[in-house]
Amino acid sequence: MKNRLHHVFLTVGLGTLIFVPMLIIDNGLNDSMKSVLIWLGASVLYGLSFIILELKTIFRIPLHFAACFAITFAVRLGYNYLMNGEVHLKKLFMVTLPLFIVIYAVLLLYMRYFGNIELLKKSDE
Repeated sequence: MKNRLHHVFLTVGLGTLIFVPMLIIDNGLNDSMKSVLIWLGASVLYGLSFIILELKTIFRIPLHFAACFAITFAVRLGYNYLMNGEVHLKKLFMVTLPLFIVIYAVLLLYMRYFGNIELLKKSDE
């Protein structure tokens, strides 16, 4: 089961790298594709944030959470500004934070039980 989920997530990521350029070639760079490219770039930053989880500190999960939330909020902030010309900071924060917490919790459970990243080392318990 662990390997199957790993392969599913890996193939979704690799498939994205293949189908996004094909969609741009077929349909052009419309607003939807701009959004996909923005979030694909954010995904690269999320991947780089995994370096934080390799730190030998008890604060690695809160630091990773803060880094990922900062990436998400910055992308949403910039995207809203580019699309609407204005940003309602409080509304954006109130929508982003609860949704981000739920998604992060699901991914944290995945990493804990099916991923290959040990969130709690023996020395941390």
